[in-house]
Amino acid sequence: MAYRASNDSEAIDNLDLLVQVAEKYYVDQLTQAQIAEMYDISRSTISRLLSRARDEGIVRIQIVRPQTRQPALEQRLCTQFGLSEAIVIAVNQWPTQSSEVRRLVGVEAAQFVDPLIKPNTLVGVGRGRTLAELAHGLSKLATLRNITLVQLLGDIDIQHSLARGAEITRVLCEGYGGAGYFLNAPALVQDRALANLLMQSSNIQQVSALYDRLDLAIVGIGALHNSPLVLAGLLGEPEIQRLADAGAVGDICGHFYTADGVLVDDAYPGVSIGISWQQLHACPQTIVIASGLEKVAPILGLLRIHMIDVLVTDERTAEQVLLA
Repeated sequence: MAYRASNDSEAIDNLDLLVQVAEKYYVDQLTQAQIAEMYDISRSTISRLLSRARDEGIVRIQIVRPQTRQPALEQRLCTQFGLSEAIVIAVNQWPTQSSEVRRLVGVEAAQFVDPLIKPNTLVGVGRGRTLAELAHGLSKLATLRNITLVQLLGDIDIQHSLARGAEITRVLCEGYGGAGYFLNAPALVQDRALANLLMQSSNIQQVSALYDRLDLAIVGIGALHNSPLVLAGLLGEPEIQRLADAGAVGDICGHFYTADGVLVDDAYPGVSIGISWQQLHACPQTIVIASGLEKVAPILGLLRIHMIDVLVTDERTAEQVLLA
């Protein structure tokens, strides 16, 4: 027979009733209203009893998620390309839209990237949609670590975008409580003479001086026709065609390169404002996050010249990289 308390106050303090209510709700799957009527106590008291049951460990809720990472693919990538680490996120059981895959890879990878961000380090920050998702995930895990963050490429969008380098740097600064250095300049300047003058300005020189001291860089990459520089209209069709003719498959921090990792910036007249190709290559640890089959060739280009230390991607992209 069900226990009946004389009043709600007595009910809250009764351990036997606590267990009975928890069983009715979680095992028998009765509603809170049904349980309240059964025990002749208020529905709010039932809710308080269930909360107490969770708080005191009488009820333990465990969410078993599908396996997040793909260790077999990760090991193959590390062995084949000499990576220090690969983070391959499972996506086969999830939505296949590219935006959803980017969100999943970024958010799920955050828990594995967060430990790589060490206290008292200088961290370079790129831009991109998947990187923005990663930054969002990292912001929820971040703790104060006294790091310094620096934007690696001037901004592309004239409108607000979560994928802007400045925005991603800001999000990470707030999460980790770090000092931030922002590159207040366009990502690409078509006139080389003007670009060189801009690079000599004191503000940009203060930021670019940090590039030689980086401990870690976290960057995204773009495919040629899906490059942020192209999508933002900073490169027109003639420039895109010249890059394609030179064999460009993608870009990293505004630098275009071939499937063999050969730099082809000279194929177009513009100059990117930010970290140089040589400085990026010299960074002690570079984390590249890239998702989608159009990123296979750009990923391979960087892997072949050992510019990637940690690769973050989805399982489908990883499989195609290994098959190439």
